[in-house]
Amino acid sequence: MGVSPSTVSRITGLETHYKNFNTGNAAMLPQQLAIVGQGNDGSSYSLDKYEIEGSADIVAQKYGYGSPLHLAALQLFPKAGAMATFPVYILPVAKGEQWTAASGEILVTGSATKAGSGTVSIGGVDAEFTVAKGATASETMANIVSAVNAVIEMPALAEVVAAANDVPEHIGLTAKWSGVLGNSITIELDADLPGLTVAITAFADGAGTPDVTDALNKIGQKWVTFVLNTFDYKAGTTLDTYQTWGEGRWSVLQKMPCLVAHGCTDNYTIRTAITDDRKNDYINFLIVSVGSSELPFVIAAKALLDDIITTADKNPPQNYKGQLTGLKAGSDLAQETPSIRNQSVLKGSSTNIKSGNVAELNDIITMYHPDSEGKYPGRRYVVDAVKLMNVEYNCRLITESDDVKGAPLVPDKQITTNPKAIKPKTVKGWLANLAHSLALAAIISDEDFTKENLSVGINSENPKRVDYVFPCKLSGNVEVISGDIYFGFYQG
Repeated sequence: MGVSPSTVSRITGLETHYKNFNTGNAAMLPQQLAIVGQGNDGSSYSLDKYEIEGSADIVAQKYGYGSPLHLAALQLFPKAGAMATFPVYILPVAKGEQWTAASGEILVTGSATKAGSGTVSIGGVDAEFTVAKGATASETMANIVSAVNAVIEMPALAEVVAAANDVPEHIGLTAKWSGVLGNSITIELDADLPGLTVAITAFADGAGTPDVTDALNKIGQKWVTFVLNTFDYKAGTTLDTYQTWGEGRWSVLQKMPCLVAHGCTDNYTIRTAITDDRKNDYINFLIVSVGSSELPFVIAAKALLDDIITTADKNPPQNYKGQLTGLKAGSDLAQETPSIRNQSVLKGSSTNIKSGNVAELNDIITMYHPDSEGKYPGRRYVVDAVKLMNVEYNCRLITESDDVKGAPLVPDKQITTNPKAIKPKTVKGWLANLAHSLALAAIISDEDFTKENLSVGINSENPKRVDYVFPCKLSGNVEVISGDIYFGFYQG
């Protein structure tokens, strides 16, 4: 009461208090991303969790220019254009002592009969060079080396390697970081070099796969909703580690669900050989751009920004259809037919299509496809997992509020004057309001079903325990449209 109880003189007082009468109105779960990856071999960096403060340059200064962490950050915090509006954390991993860096080669022979120019692309990062008329192979290779090393975000270093032991002079390329991931670096040359011949040896011999357990443990009690894995999804037992950790995040006591994204440029046969063996894995999912020369994790980072997490933050029930603008798509010949994409989904792999020269997200799904659930497994689509995260988030907001914690708990029929007392029907009312709010947001469908089957009660054995069931039908998404057109001709 506003007026002190000791007041005896005639007076009228009035005090205002805020009271939330809309308990149960749905709030959208704030999305957060953590990147698991490594820095360059030449960089000395802390393994502590680090929150990116809106600049990829700072990431480069900490972990090395052209490192996986830097290249991923460049997609999320580009030099121009929209950047991440959600928190992004880095979970660094150090290379192992026995790891080796992948290497590749470019061999130029002949002599330039005309002036020329070209672009060499290393892991999707371009470097332009020119060649003067009459330039020798040695001079041309020196120009290419200078061009490559001048691009600070290049994922590899270049040098001219002198001829020795019957091996001709050539350009040696070495990944800036050690590990099997370096074998994913592509080499492409698009050039007009009359009189010169170019031969390319792909990156290989990178060795070393990470244990990401310590990095994941650094997330702690922060509700990170997505993890970006920058390592090769095919290497080692990384997928198993992520699955075990992720299932723990969905558990009854952790209550902070999370999904793990992996970039992929592999064709149907290669990627489904992995995903089809992971029938019960609802944590890991691929982001695919078939045949792209980009580093796989760069593709995933771009997709997480330009649609998946940004959409999940603003409109959780909307499925994903973003375009990977600014990144190289695979050739037209590499793209997959509708029937192959359909088989890919049935085997637990995401797909992409190509619109013009741009790769576009098509099916974004987890690897989950148990035989027991047939063609339509419940945990297939990433967007459905995001909807479920939001349902869980809102149920937590209700049941973990200060008004509920430690409140006196009495049966529905009991009369009480205690303003702090909680009855099962009170909680049921909040949850019914939540069902209505979630339905308005199109996160769930058929709110009447939820309300009619909603139950809240005091446990029969523990008087200090409330049990509730919140059944809900997640909303669908437009994925398949089938139409028939009938036509004929007018005859007078």
